[in-house]
Amino acid sequence: MKFATSITSLLIVVSSSFLVSAFQVSTPHLHRSVQAPSSSKTTLSAFWRSNDNVDNESVSPVAMTSALAASFLVLLSSAALPANAVSGGGKDYANLDITGQDFANQSYRGKDFSQVIAKGTEFMNSNLQGCRFYKAYLVNADFSGADLRGASVEDTSMDGAILKGTNAAGAYFGQSLLDVGTLENADFTDAQIPMKILPQICEREDAKGTNAITGADTRDSLMCP
Repeated sequence: MKFATSITSLLIVVSSSFLVSAFQVSTPHLHRSVQAPSSSKTTLSAFWRSNDNVDNESVSPVAMTSALAASFLVLLSSAALPANAVSGGGKDYANLDITGQDFANQSYRGKDFSQVIAKGTEFMNSNLQGCRFYKAYLVNADFSGADLRGASVEDTSMDGAILKGTNAAGAYFGQSLLDVGTLENADFTDAQIPMKILPQICEREDAKGTNAITGADTRDSLMCP
């Protein structure tokens, strides 16, 4: 994102400078009235206001073409960045329907899956650290062995979701954690889980085992008695 912003700023500065230079060459008697612009909007406004007082024949075709080209570059460079651009590069998945797709064995660290429809989607063994699944539809999604550390999995629909062997340390869960298919061998160390549902979580038969990656005991990580 920072790189794209730098390129955009550079295009605006270059285009603005080129526009003023072309105008000063074609209308030397007015060059003192046009100063170096502080922004692309100032440059364009100064150019067109000045030209209102100049006979069209006094502006050379080359200068006019150059000015128009520079104006186009300014408008192009100031266009909005793609909505799916996110910090760190890559792609957002917010609000998309990725039902049944294969997202396994990949890194999606820090990506946004808010309000995504991911019914039956496979996330096995993927790096999902810090990902945002706010209000996502994760029914029957498979997170087996996935790294969910610090992920936000609040206000989601997780009926039948598989959390077997996941590392969910420090993750944020809502009441839908009660509806998952299995959480055996998962690590919930320091995870934020609503206190009112913890007793029910601890009563589950699959609240057991040891996480293969961290070595944490599932019940201990849930602070079950």
